[in-house]
Amino acid sequence: MFKKISNIFLMLFLTSSMMSCESGNEERTATLEDKLVASFSSSTEENRESVAAIVAASKEKNYAKAMNDLAILASTQINTPEQKQAIKFLMTQLRFSMEDQDAAN
Repeated sequence: MFKKISNIFLMLFLTSSMMSCESGNEERTATLEDKLVASFSSSTEENRESVAAIVAASKEKNYAKAMNDLAILASTQINTPEQKQAIKFLMTQLRFSMEDQDAAN
């Protein structure tokens, strides 16, 4: 009797562990560019266009342009904490990507 109950609890534990691992993968699919876009989604049209240009430059691996535009965006307005964090994280990623690109050449 005790063995059956312990097996049931073990199966429930393993099943719930597997389910929680699967749901965590969905949260990690957003890139830093996506987080930047999301943080500026309620901003002005001009800011959203600037963010779109930054994301496009980043995807085209034009890191210098993306970093310059990102610095301009960061310094020309008062940003929310979420926007500041998204800018900081993307700036760090772009800097590392730029260094990697320079090292490869």
